Amino acid sequence: MSIVETERSERARQWLAAQELSTEGDPDQVARAVMPEIRGDAELPDADKLELGLGLLELLDTYWVTVELRWFVNAAADEAIRDAHWQAIREHLERPKPSEAVLYSLWVDWFEDISTVERAFTETLARDVPALPDAGDELLRRAAAVLKVSGPVPWKLKHAVYTAAAEVPRLRPAVFNGLLYSYHDVYGSLEIAPALELLDSLEMPDDTEHLAELRDELTHGHANRHHREDAPPPPPE
Repeated sequence: MSIVETERSERARQWLAAQELSTEGDPDQVARAVMPEIRGDAELPDADKLELGLGLLELLDTYWVTVELRWFVNAAADEAIRDAHWQAIREHLERPKPSEAVLYSLWVDWFEDISTVERAFTETLARDVPALPDAGDELLRRAAAVLKVSGPVPWKLKHAVYTAAAEVPRLRPAVFNGLLYSYHDVYGSLEIAPALELLDSLEMPDDTEHLAELRDELTHGHANRHHREDAPPPPPE
C-alpha cells in the first residue's frame, strides 16, 4: 500500500503489472529485485525511469529504493534529472509525516558524502533560508526534518542556515536537534564556540531533554562524542 497515493505510484503499479512484477513480500527485497529492472529497461527514457523509481518509493517506502535512485541520479548526464529528483525529495519532506527512507538516505548517504553534501543540503533547505521568516507549514516541516538529520553536514555549510532558522521560533527545537546530533553523529560536524553561542540564543526551556548535557559537553571543549572514550550515550532516535 502506498503511503500517499499519487500519479507516480499509480504509474509504478501499471509498469509493474505490465512487467509481471509484484510488490508483495519484504519491501527491501522487492526493491532490490525491481529497481534494477527499472534502471535497466532500455525502452524507458531516463525521466521515466526516475518517475517509476519515485513511484516505487511511494509504494514501498524502503531505504533500498533511495540507494538505487541515488546511483541513478548521480550517474545522470541530464541536469533536469537531478532537478526533478530534488523536487520530489522536497515534496516528501514537506508531508505531515516525512518518509523515513528519505530522511535516512539524506542522513547516511547524501549528507555523509563530501561529494554530494553541498548540493543535497542546498536543494533540501539552504537555498530556501530567505523564505523561512514567512514560511508556511510545508517549508517549516521540511526545514525541521532536514535540520534533525543534518549532523554530518559540514559546519561551514550549515552554520548560517542554523542561525537563520533559530530566528524562527517554531524551528528552534529543530535547530537544537541539529546541534545535538551534530555532537552525537559519528560524522557530526560543529565548531564549539559558535555552537555554544547558537545554543544559548535558542532560549530552550531549562528542562529540555539533553540540553544541560549538550551545553556541558560543549563548554568542556568536546565537539563530538565519538572522540571521547568516556562519552555519554547518544539520545534515542
